[in-house]
This record gives sequence, structure tokens and C-alpha cells, in this order.
Amino acid sequence: MAAITSNVFSQLYPFDSIPDNLKNRASAVVRTEQCLFTIKGPGNAVMKIKKAVTLLNENATAYRLLQIMYDKYSKVSGIRGMIYDQKGNIAEALGPSDVFDMSAISGGTFYSDDRLKLLYFPIYKYPYTIEYEYEITFSSLLNYPSWNFQDAPDVSVQKSGIQYVVPSGMKLRYYDEYLKNPVDSVILDNKKIYTWQEENIPAYESRDVSIRPVYDIPSVNAAPLDFEYAGFSGSMRSWKEFGNWVYEINRDRDELPQSEIDNVRKLVSEEPGTREKVKRIYEYMQLKTRYVSIQIGIGGYRTAEASAVARNGFGDCKALVNYTYSLLKAAGIKSFYTLVRQSSVSDINKDFVNNQFNHAILCVPQAEDTIWLECTSQTYPFNYLSSSTSNKNALLITPEGGIMAKTPSFKKEQNLIRREGNFSISTQGISSGRMSSIYSGHHYESATFRYAMQSEDEIKRSLYSGMRFNDLDISGVKYSERKTENPSAELECQLAIKNFSTSDAARIYFSPVISVQDYFQEKPVHLKVVLASVSCDSIAYNVPQNYVIEYMPPDIDIENEFGRFVCKFEQEHEVLIFRRIFELNESDITAEKYNSFRAFINTIAKADREKIVLVRTGG
Repeated sequence: MAAITSNVFSQLYPFDSIPDNLKNRASAVVRTEQCLFTIKGPGNAVMKIKKAVTLLNENATAYRLLQIMYDKYSKVSGIRGMIYDQKGNIAEALGPSDVFDMSAISGGTFYSDDRLKLLYFPIYKYPYTIEYEYEITFSSLLNYPSWNFQDAPDVSVQKSGIQYVVPSGMKLRYYDEYLKNPVDSVILDNKKIYTWQEENIPAYESRDVSIRPVYDIPSVNAAPLDFEYAGFSGSMRSWKEFGNWVYEINRDRDELPQSEIDNVRKLVSEEPGTREKVKRIYEYMQLKTRYVSIQIGIGGYRTAEASAVARNGFGDCKALVNYTYSLLKAAGIKSFYTLVRQSSVSDINKDFVNNQFNHAILCVPQAEDTIWLECTSQTYPFNYLSSSTSNKNALLITPEGGIMAKTPSFKKEQNLIRREGNFSISTQGISSGRMSSIYSGHHYESATFRYAMQSEDEIKRSLYSGMRFNDLDISGVKYSERKTENPSAELECQLAIKNFSTSDAARIYFSPVISVQDYFQEKPVHLKVVLASVSCDSIAYNVPQNYVIEYMPPDIDIENEFGRFVCKFEQEHEVLIFRRIFELNESDITAEKYNSFRAFINTIAKADREKIVLVRTGG
């Protein structure tokens, strides 16, 4: 394949030239996107980007803002933009006078020397196309650009490609996934040129839920063998060597004031064991510090000194981990600064040594049940990791170099939502009563996010959006947490649900299910259940006077490789007790298994829509 050249970008972009299959489900169509990354040496490179995107509707407005980050080790130049109308005619040109330069400090950042170049494209009549290009020159390098050939589920792609130009004597390491076209490599002028290009990638549906479609997005990840960043040389020949570089740039930054050391030793002096001491120190750190982002020079990889955090009371994830490490060291407890990729959906490829990390946590090794500490949260319980850092490959930074480890995962029975309620059914269609919901495991994190430190009105709004009922009154809200190593949260409230039931002259009809399962369509796809979980409902319904139960759906108890579903009804005098258990196993559901999984889910969806029938008696 020939080198990527500018003639690719000289074309116009008439909307009618987009294939119909790329318009389906799409908010935007990438007409062409190319990156030319020319490596000059271990710490030097030039990257050229050109991209054209057709915006189909308002969901694609994010493309109107081009943001290019740079710092003291990089320089941006040659920014230009163009707008084309539906027919592909030039509507407006943007140049240097339209580019803004500003600090990259965000709301959560205390200080940063990162900066932004901004180019804002004016809105135009849909569909229209924006095109831009720019160049970045790097004087220090730790990462090479990785390349995803598709930006988002609702973005289709006509053509996308990346090219690495590597000088003689240097090695490019890479891994690629899900490509239709293999890499093409040529030697030209004593340089090796690697080219990847993909075409005609359609948009797809995506749902941010525990059952997620799996789409094989083409991608290329590249990394150096040896690198230089901010005057510090390192190697990615192994995780051990990369970890050694991280260790060396952070060496001797764990000194604490003597007064702090004395405080820590006094704090844990009466604790009986290591675990109790670690817990006291962790809670001490949480009370004394707060998280802020600080990125100065090599500060993206090197921690602030522990003494600075002790003095100022704030730091980023690296600084707070290093501070906690230093407190534990003062108490004679060994721990390891640990790198992890914080993400709810992705993990690093442990077989490809590269800086794939974006977060730091602390590992405290124990003979049994190693302790893991999230140091950026002032509220997380001791030894609790969120869903974005649990069950992840992590790199322990030790004096001997990097050691790959795995953070603990939530067990299915830990990821529990348990609801209990007692409701009275009226002949006017209203059901009123109390309900309590207990959340643990991953659901504890969700409950904390939705309910902790929220007003009663804010909690009510969350409940309104999370239940199947359209018209309900909520009162008497009470939220509490149990912050143990296996924490849980509880929400109690009073509910009055209008239009809960329907009735005629003789009968009342209602569905007892609080949250119903959606049906799955007959469209085989590859799915993954990324988090095993259990939901249990136990709801008592008080039957109104002069009514008896005429019909209850049959009990159901199904168990298979995907999980278990139990639905049972019991009658105790004038009370109907409804019990529902839905266990979902962590699963990789191939297209061949889809119909079986769909049948399981749709059985649940059908059962959730069954109705109880009450009939009026004499009196």
C-alpha cells in the first residue's frame, strides 16, 4: 500500500455519495480520517492529522469543537478547517484567526501546564461536512498514538487509516484487532512504513447496561521498545522494566514530616493487627485530604512529594496513593503503588507492554485477602474498589520493577439488590405502602452515586426515573449506609402508586412486579453480561375487603448457563406474597447462543407482565 498522502483529502464530500448502509443508525459519517506519525528518535516525533466528518443531525454536534491538547513537550501548528454544504461545495473556511489557545485546566484540576488549541465550527444546515487538519511536534515521548477506526456506536466510517514511519534501527511494537485489511509495510529511504486502513464500517446500536452488545471495533495499538520522556529514559521490553521506570521517577518522594510520622504511629499503637492498622490509616487519609488533578511537566507520571500532601491536604490520584503509601511505611506496613486502567468496560492488554493506564490505587499485600485502597475518595469504605477498577489487570510498582496482578472482582451474590415491600391495593386503582431497597457490591456504588448526600427531592427524582410507574407520590425517604468491607446501602420510602391497577364492575387486575425486564428482539448479536448480579423482590399485597384472588400466574423456576429466574406466589389469609429472584451470570453470549439467551430473557419479560386477578365477593 502506498504512503498516505494529501490527495486523499482534496476531494469534496457530497452527501449523496455516502452509501445508504452507512447512513443507517448514524448521527455522523467519517468520510476520511488519516494519521501520519513520523518517529524521529526515542523522544521525538511528528504527527499529522486530517479528518472530514459529515454531521447528519444534532447528536453529532460534539464534532463541531476540535480540541488539541499540548504541553511543554509538544507544539501544535498548521490548524485549518473547512465547512462543506450538502452538495459538497465549500461554505466556509477557518484559519489561524479562528483558533483559540487556552489553559487545559478543568473543574477538577488544581493546576496544569497542559494547554488547548480550540477550533469551533459554526453550525450549518444538516447534513453538512466539516474538515480539519493539524500537526503536532513532540520533543518527549512515552506513548505512540493508538487508533480506533470508529469513534462511537452512532458514527459510521467510509475510510480511516494510520501510518507509522519508523527510522532504521528503531523497532515499532504493535497489536491490531478485528481488521479486515492486514498491515502493509514497506521500506523507503531507509525507513520502514507501516500502514493500516479500513473502509465502510457501519454504525451500530449500543446500550449502556449490564447486558452489552459486543462489537469488534477495528483498532491498532503501537508502542516503542525504548523511550525518553522529560529527560528520563526507559524501556517497555517487559512489564518489569516499565515498572522499574515508574519506580525510579517516583523514588524518594515518600518522606513525611516527623510530626506526621509521630501522629501515625500513635494512631495505630493500640490496634491489634495489620488490617486494623491499615484501616485506621486509610480513614485518617480520607479525613485529611481531598482529590484534585495536578499535571505539571512529568507530573502526569511522577507523584508529588508526600510532604507536600501532608502540608496542603490535597493531591491527584498519584499523590494521594504515594501519601497513603508513606503513612503505611511510617507504621512499618509494606504496600505497592499500583497502576490500573479505570474503566467500566475495558481493561488493558497484559500481553502488550505499554502505558495503557490512567489511574493509581494502592495494594497492601497480605498472606490472605490482600487489601486494595482507592485513595481518591473521601467516602468509599475501606478495601472497596469500584466497578471501574475491580477485576482489572494492574501493575504493582515494586523496587524490583513491575509485577502484573489482578484486582479482586465482585462475586455474583455480592452484587445484590434486595427489595421488600408491603402495599395495600384500593378499588380506586391506587396502591400505597412502604418499600425498602438494599444495595450491595457494584450496586452499592450506584446507590451512593444516586442517593448519598442528596436532598429528599433529589432522591425522589432518581426514584421517579428508575421505576416503571408513571404516576406516583414518594414520601418519608430515608437513606443509610453500612460501611464495612462488604458495604451496603439501604433506601426506605413510602409510596402511593396511582393507576397501579385497573378494574371493572367485578374484578381488579394488577401486575405485582416493581421493575420489568425488557424483551429482546429477534436479531442475533454477540452479547456480554459484564457483571453477574442478583435481584430479589419480596412484596406483600393486601387484598381489599370483599375481594378474593381469582387468578395467580403459575410459579416459575428456571435455571441454565445464563442464570436463574424464580417467580412464586403465596397466599396468607388476605395477603398475597410475591417473590421474584433474577440471577444473571457473567457470560460471553455468542451469536450461536443468542436465541437460547433471548428465550430465557423473554420468558422473564413475559412473566413480568402477567397479571393477578381479584374478584369481588358478596357483601
